[in-house]
Amino acid sequence: MVTTVLLAAFATACAFLMGYSVNQGSTCAVTAAKQLVDHNQATMLTGFAVAIGTAGLICLPLHWLSGGLSQVAPDAPLSWALVIGAILLGIGAFINDACIFGTLARIGQGEVRFFGLPIGLALGFAVAERQRVLPHSPAIENSFSQFSVAGGVAVLGFGALLIGAWTLLGKARDGYRIADWPLRRAMAVLGICGALLYALTPGWTYADAVRTLVSTENTASTHSIGALVAAVAALAGALVSGIRANAFRLEPPTIRTLSRSIVGGAIMAFGGALIPGGNDTLLLSSVPSATVSGIAAYAIMSLTVPALLLAHQRLGRSTSAKGTKI
Repeated sequence: MVTTVLLAAFATACAFLMGYSVNQGSTCAVTAAKQLVDHNQATMLTGFAVAIGTAGLICLPLHWLSGGLSQVAPDAPLSWALVIGAILLGIGAFINDACIFGTLARIGQGEVRFFGLPIGLALGFAVAERQRVLPHSPAIENSFSQFSVAGGVAVLGFGALLIGAWTLLGKARDGYRIADWPLRRAMAVLGICGALLYALTPGWTYADAVRTLVSTENTASTHSIGALVAAVAALAGALVSGIRANAFRLEPPTIRTLSRSIVGGAIMAFGGALIPGGNDTLLLSSVPSATVSGIAAYAIMSLTVPALLLAHQRLGRSTSAKGTKI
């Protein structure tokens, strides 16, 4: 009982710090894509590399040293379901104008319309569970779940990634954020807290909480309560960060913006049901656990968002040019 309470308290603290760091880092795949497409800068993407590298130094070694008491992300076979799921995650994030993490950061800055995302997730998961068009990728054992030379090399690779990205961020200028933490500190805290949360209390995210609530399967109530508490703690961390950074500006939703979040959330739920997992799970668990499926899905999702932004820009220019000719 005491151990359970301590673990719950530790997970809540990690979730709060993770939410705080997400807002401090303005962490969002869509923001990173806009920065790359509009300004030809990869500062945010480099920040993601810091988070992945930090988490990668924790996930596998903690699993090995704990004798399997901590969890490590399972792998999955490469399939069309995985590819389509990753693309849907990118499409949903593009429509919502923020990924799972970005939504948390934007709520922490007062943008109320992003509360529509959990509504969309609930609708999407409810439909995905009852109308399965494609089966989700079945989980298989992580090939690095037991210590091996290859696993050790993977961990060293994450260390090298962290050192390289940390060095690059030390030289980068980033005007995208309003925060008092340097980006690399925010991303390192995100990597540490996120990795510990996924390793010690898997299924903690607000997407997991929503999915459990609408699931047709019998799931333990303690699991959904734990995920809900962690989600609330992460939201509290994002709000505190936004207020401390003077970035909190209450922005009421409109029908259009709220609809975008609901539709985007539903599409992300379809994608998450196929992989399974969202971009947060991929960033802090699947990729740092060196899973082939996680790396592939994250790469596909990360390419989908800038591709959509470029297509949207070209369509806008084409439409503008036609209007000018007329």
